[in-house]
Amino acid sequence: MRLFVAAAILMIAAPVFAQDPTDILVYHDTESGYGTAVTTAINNLWPSCNVSDNTGGESGMINFNTDLYSQDWDLIIVECWYYDTDDLDWATLNDIYDTNTIFATCWEWMGGTSGQMDLANSMGVTNVSTISNLIPHYAWDEAHPICDGIGDWSWEDPGLMTLNNRMTVSDADPVTGWTSDEQSGQAGICVANDGSSVISGYTPGYAVEDVAIWENILQFMWGEEALVPTTWGSIKAGGLQR
Repeated sequence: MRLFVAAAILMIAAPVFAQDPTDILVYHDTESGYGTAVTTAINNLWPSCNVSDNTGGESGMINFNTDLYSQDWDLIIVECWYYDTDDLDWATLNDIYDTNTIFATCWEWMGGTSGQMDLANSMGVTNVSTISNLIPHYAWDEAHPICDGIGDWSWEDPGLMTLNNRMTVSDADPVTGWTSDEQSGQAGICVANDGSSVISGYTPGYAVEDVAIWENILQFMWGEEALVPTTWGSIKAGGLQR
């Protein structure tokens, strides 16, 4: 009996992770050697996952839109920092946000004409202001899984004088920001109001620790966290000792 109970405890207390995602839809800008970190991170974490990998501006956005309509996706990733973003179907992203886990960052949240800011509003962001120079970035919630192990939040300039955004949130939860202490209107990476999606004014794609940051974001979105060991009381209540 004791051996059985001990084995049961080990099984329950061991880290248990969600099944790997099967299908991930991605649009990400790439330019001058930057922007591939998101797909590298996906391949590192889940090498058997089917990834619809779209890039290259208008043509990639049109392919993304076609795939967006074609099936259900475990995760949907949008990382726009170079090309015009109006060809992306922001209206459909907004429509499906309540049933899908989405990452979205966009250099023209306010300037876009295809519903970019409508999605931001739905995800819990009320306003953005553009950053066009290299300024420091900070972890506001150092205990959050997105910040785990990241020591350098700076990023490299891909020749654009950078295109990031300060965010003002309503019910999104800021994890990082553009000031050393948390301040209104200075949010960067935020957990959206569904608790699993992420909206960001910070571009991971050309960060110094780009792949590591992307791995943290993806694992958080997919919910890969170890379960808390079950207590003796719940083991007994579950009738495992016999």
